[in-house]
Amino acid sequence: MQKYECVFILKADLPETEMSSRVQRVGSIIGDHGGKITLEDRWGVRKMAYEIEKQIKGDYMLLRFDSEATAVSEIDKFLRLDDQVLRHLVVVDEQWEERNRAAMAKRRQQQSGGGDESADNQE
Repeated sequence: MQKYECVFILKADLPETEMSSRVQRVGSIIGDHGGKITLEDRWGVRKMAYEIEKQIKGDYMLLRFDSEATAVSEIDKFLRLDDQVLRHLVVVDEQWEERNRAAMAKRRQQQSGGGDESADNQE
C-alpha cells in the first residue's frame, strides 16, 4: 500500500453537499481497494490563478489516503468524467517515505541509546 495525495477543484457556486458527495464517492472507491482516507482538508472557495472553463473561483479539497495503486486509476476516471470538477491531481506522497525513514531512524537511535543507559545502570 502506498500513500497518495489528491487535490480537486469544484465549481465555486455548487452547494456544500456536492463536495461532500464527491468526497464520499472517492472514499468508497478507496475503501473498495482496501485503503482509507487519512486526511480530509477542505480549503474552501479561492480565487484561481487563471480562468478554467470560464470560472475564476473554485472550491478546493485535499485528501490524503493509503491505498493500492489500482484505486488511483478509478479515482482519476471518476473525477475526469465529473462535469463539476474543474481540475484534479493525484500524486504519490513521496515525502512521506522520507519523513517516515527519518522518524524510524530517530526512534531506533532512542531505543538503542535507551538500551545502553539501562545496561550502564545495571552495572
